[in-house]
Amino acid sequence: MFGTRPYDKTMWPVENMFVSFVAVGEGWHNYHHAFPWDYRASEYGTPLNLTGTLIDLLAKFGAVTDRKTATPNMVKNRVMRTGDKSHHTYGTDEGRSAFTTLWNIWKHPSNPSYNSIYTPKPKILQSEGYALIPDELKQSERDEDILSKENEELMRRQKEEENRTTEANQIYNKLSKYIKEQQQSVPESVDQLTNNNVDKAAHLMQGKAALNVVDCNDNALVKRKVTVEDATSSVVSH
Repeated sequence: MFGTRPYDKTMWPVENMFVSFVAVGEGWHNYHHAFPWDYRASEYGTPLNLTGTLIDLLAKFGAVTDRKTATPNMVKNRVMRTGDKSHHTYGTDEGRSAFTTLWNIWKHPSNPSYNSIYTPKPKILQSEGYALIPDELKQSERDEDILSKENEELMRRQKEEENRTTEANQIYNKLSKYIKEQQQSVPESVDQLTNNNVDKAAHLMQGKAALNVVDCNDNALVKRKVTVEDATSSVVSH
């Protein structure tokens, strides 16, 4: 089945916008299984969840009562603890881009083949299993103050993880750029150089070739210098 798991990546049910359009709001299965007691079966309203909107309309006329919903803090906490980082608000850029589509075209959630690249890993449920009604939730999952503090800590950790990923990508890009520049600056390989053209090699490698890699705060991480004497002596010994 195609879709993403923004609320719980350990579950097989997925979110699929196309199915929700066809089934007038009944395609948000990952949310529904994460919060089975939420009458909306989704955190969305019209036009993405017409059945939830219909229930709200009936409630205005007294035909429906005692509606149970997950609070924004509950949703945010669950998304950041167990989601696949694809959530439109609390996810990450990396998580939201981790998907595939059939033939790699029409890269939009409304595509029926829009699918997360992550495969859920089975997990062992606690003896009490999943809470089927909100009253069965642990106190820590119902207390808004506790949820709010935990959400702040989860956001801080997620931000640190994103910064580490960004810094690693910057280092990788600088290394790749340096290697490419060095490959372009030396037209002949070392194996082709002989004692007869040592002068030519020295001319091509005038001065010093320096590798300077810095992090996002311009702190030097790697410094290496290759002098002409080192290069020519290496060629002669070769």
